[in-house]
Amino acid sequence: MGTRTSQYLDGTYSRKVADWHAEDSPRKAAHVLRMLARHRLVPKTVCDVGCGAGEVLVEMQRRMPANTVLTGCDISPQAIAICRSKENRRLKFIRAARRDMDVDRSELLLLLDVFEHVPDYVGLLEALREKASWFVFHIPLEISLQSTRKDSATIREMRSRYGHLHHFTKGTALAALADAGYDVVDHFYTDDWHCSPPRRLRHRVSYEARRLMFRLAPNLAPLVFHGFNLLVLARPRTS
Repeated sequence: MGTRTSQYLDGTYSRKVADWHAEDSPRKAAHVLRMLARHRLVPKTVCDVGCGAGEVLVEMQRRMPANTVLTGCDISPQAIAICRSKENRRLKFIRAARRDMDVDRSELLLLLDVFEHVPDYVGLLEALREKASWFVFHIPLEISLQSTRKDSATIREMRSRYGHLHHFTKGTALAALADAGYDVVDHFYTDDWHCSPPRRLRHRVSYEARRLMFRLAPNLAPLVFHGFNLLVLARPRTS
């Protein structure tokens, strides 16, 4: 097993990111629920693959019908240990024993900021394709003019600190899903900077510039500025 995978098993990643990005979970859950509402989808079973601290499912359970059954799975024993106290009658967490996340079939499968961590991400996407009727992906868009300047310092930090092995634009992210056998039904951008405007003047100017560009040219802004993501609703390709 390579060191890139073992860091999620031996506690290395947990020491680097102690909260498993739990602070981002309310925002991610809101994005997922917004997508489901756009398509009038009310799944009775939901599985979050690579659930981390499990907070996305906790947030979703609060806003979904009372009979919805939610399951989170992760290969990290440290992450699942955090999740255990959050379980209830309709919310469970399991440790995935295999790197391909062998899980039971559900109506909706979530893969939120996950496959960029996986060495064989296409293999993972192919393995999960028959595990649900609907899929929601949240994919960081890390290739931009801003992130690649200065010897790609931002991308190198995402690799060393957060374990991102693959980096995407909107076009390459959608192409990756197509290559793995998914049909994209809908997608929209999300913005990591939107909820926390910077206080320093220099950073504030950049923040306002990216907001203006996104309003005027939404497909151009993620190619210029870092911090954007893509939320995708997809189905397995049937032919």
